[in-house]
Amino acid sequence: MKGHVYQRGKTYSYAFDLPSDPLTGKRNQVFKGGFKTEKEAWAACRKAMADAERGANLKATKMTLAQYLQEYLETHAKPNFKPTSYDTEKTIIEARIIPALGKVKLEALTPRAIKTFYAELRKSYSKDYVKNIHGVLKRALRLAYTESGLLGEDIMSKVSMRSKVNANEQKEMQFWTIEEFTRFLESSREHVHYIVFSLAVYTGMRRGEVLGLRWQDIDFEHKELRVIQTANWTRNGLVIQRPKTNDSIRRVKLFQRIIDDLQARYEQVQAYKTEYGDAYEDNDLVCCYPSGGYIKPKRITEGMEVLVRKAGVKKIRFHDLRHTHASFLLRIGINPKVAAERLGMTPAMFNERYSHLLPTMQEEAVDKIEQELNKHAEKSLEPVDK
Repeated sequence: MKGHVYQRGKTYSYAFDLPSDPLTGKRNQVFKGGFKTEKEAWAACRKAMADAERGANLKATKMTLAQYLQEYLETHAKPNFKPTSYDTEKTIIEARIIPALGKVKLEALTPRAIKTFYAELRKSYSKDYVKNIHGVLKRALRLAYTESGLLGEDIMSKVSMRSKVNANEQKEMQFWTIEEFTRFLESSREHVHYIVFSLAVYTGMRRGEVLGLRWQDIDFEHKELRVIQTANWTRNGLVIQRPKTNDSIRRVKLFQRIIDDLQARYEQVQAYKTEYGDAYEDNDLVCCYPSGGYIKPKRITEGMEVLVRKAGVKKIRFHDLRHTHASFLLRIGINPKVAAERLGMTPAMFNERYSHLLPTMQEEAVDKIEQELNKHAEKSLEPVDK
C-alpha cells in the first residue's frame, strides 16, 4: 500500500488506494486535505494506511448500514442467489432490517445494537422468522468483514441465536389431530383445489413443492412421487426451481388414500383438457387451475380460510399442514430419522423442530405398554383348568 502527498493551494493533502471493493469492483481511494505542512500530511497518511491495514477501512466511517445492504443486494445477492432466495433476502432487508438499523453507520454497529434489535423482533415474530433475519444480516456483515474490508472485526461472531425453545414458541406450531384433518378433507372434497390440501396433509410437502408437482413425477406402480421442482411466486412473477443434482431429489412413499385422490384428480384434469381444448395450458401439473395454469399461493390461502370455517376445525396456516403430517408420523410410531427424510429435513433439524412432541408420544407409548403388561398379568392370575 503506497500513499502520496500533494499541495493544494496553501495546504497539503494525502491519498492512497485500498484494494478494489469486491462487491462493486470500483476503485477504493482514501484522501484527506487541510494540513498546514507536508510533514503533517505525511504523518497523517502513514497513520491512516496503518489503520487501513488493520482492517479499519475508512470508507465505513461514512457508509450507513442501509447503504451497504442495498449495495450488497445489488452486487452480491442478486447475481449469486436463486430468484426466490434473492426475493426473500431483499424483502427482509427492506422491510425489517433497514427500518430499524438502516441509519446506523456501518462502523458504529455493535453486537449489543443487533441483540436489542432481535429482542424487539421477538415481541412480534416467531423464533424461526427472527433466525431468518439473523441469517441475512450475518451473511451481509461477514462479507463486509472478510471481503470488503468495511468492518475491522466480525461482529456477528459475537451475536448468538442459540437459545432453548420456550413454551410460547412451541405454541406457535399448530397442527390438526387425525380427526380434524380427516374432517377437513372430507368437507373439502368438492373444492377446486382439494388435491393441494390432500397432498400437503398426506405427504408433508411444502407449498412450492405441491404446486410444482407434475404427473411425470408420480410413480403409481411403486406408490411414490419425486420432489423434482418447486413453483414459487416472487415480485418478478413465477419462478420454477429444480435441484442442482439428482441427489437432491426427494422420494416420498404414498398412502393409498392420496393415491386414490391423485387418480381421481387425473381423471378430472383429462376432463378439463377436453373442455378447454387448444386453450388448455398444459404444464403437466397435478395442481393447477382448470385451464392448466400455475396456481398463485394467494388462492390457496383464501380457499383454506373458507374451508376451515366450513369444516368447523381450528384455524391453522397452510404451512401447518406440514407440521400436521410430522405429528401424524410421530403418533403412529415412525422413526424420526425416516420422518425427517420424508419431509426433506436433516434428522437434527427434525429433532429441533418437533422434539417437544416426543414427551407426549412417550407417555402414550408407556400407557400402551402398561396396558399390555396388565393384560398378561391378569391372564397369569386366571385359574388353570386341570
